[in-house]
Amino acid sequence: MASSSNSEWSLLPVDILLFILDHLVPMRDYLRFSKVCSEWKHAVCKKLQDLRSNHRRHCRLREKLPLLLVSFKSGTFYLYDVVQGKSVWEFELKLRDWRFKGSSHGWLILLHLRTHEVRLYNPFSGKSIHLPPIGKSIPDFSAAYEKKCVLSADLDSGDFVLVMMSRDSERRAAFFRSGDEDWTYVKNLKCLEDIACIDRIFYLLEWQNVVFPWDGFELRWIPSPVDQRSLDRYFTESRLDRFFRDEYLVESPDGDLLLVEKTKTGFLVYKLVWFSRNSRWEEVESLGDVALFLGHNNSISVMASDFPGCR
Repeated sequence: MASSSNSEWSLLPVDILLFILDHLVPMRDYLRFSKVCSEWKHAVCKKLQDLRSNHRRHCRLREKLPLLLVSFKSGTFYLYDVVQGKSVWEFELKLRDWRFKGSSHGWLILLHLRTHEVRLYNPFSGKSIHLPPIGKSIPDFSAAYEKKCVLSADLDSGDFVLVMMSRDSERRAAFFRSGDEDWTYVKNLKCLEDIACIDRIFYLLEWQNVVFPWDGFELRWIPSPVDQRSLDRYFTESRLDRFFRDEYLVESPDGDLLLVEKTKTGFLVYKLVWFSRNSRWEEVESLGDVALFLGHNNSISVMASDFPGCR
């Protein structure tokens, strides 16, 4: 009786499965959904194809090239458009003991060198938001040596989460969630390489190239493959090679999660293939018309042909 009942789940029409998927969270819930049976896995693949098509159209409407922050004189900065070759916005900001630590969703992230207070500043509106000192609740977090700062969304949109990743030997991540009184560690994760945020879900990359999605409340493990290359490299590469190597997570215009490795000799790009018999990092031979902007801010990708002068 039980086996007959279980088998009937695989007979649900695709339209109903797609309707159910509309009410689930990609990619977190999709992975569990796809493990029920091959029919449900097929529905997930179809849903992802639809999402990617819509995502590509959405990106074409909202994508923008990043602006460079340039110091003009003491307390005066301007934002420089590399394609137009000119300054597009000028603003004044007294730094004193404040230092830039990154930018995300149009907000500059600053850290006070003595108090470790965090400040979010919008150069267009002049609005500032002050957050508690990051060293108050987690004093062993090396905020002065942070590697990356990422916001979940534009602060004007409402609730947000700010994640900061340290550059010290443990390379841990701490977060501040709007409404909280203090900073908190993302538990059970160390040796992080990069963080990306896609549709309010953070993806944390640890040293074995395993990706952990985190929604600001619960850390979930996605069974992305342990990359044998990362294991081999850990035991064979020199300290100098390790110093020159950086890894970045970035979302492609098609909605794929890309891993970009920067080495002394160039760049390698891999795409995470989730819903195959063996999930894996698959090397990307060519980016085609895609341009990547990588750094210790939000790494982004755009279609180069949409921006004359970008190639």
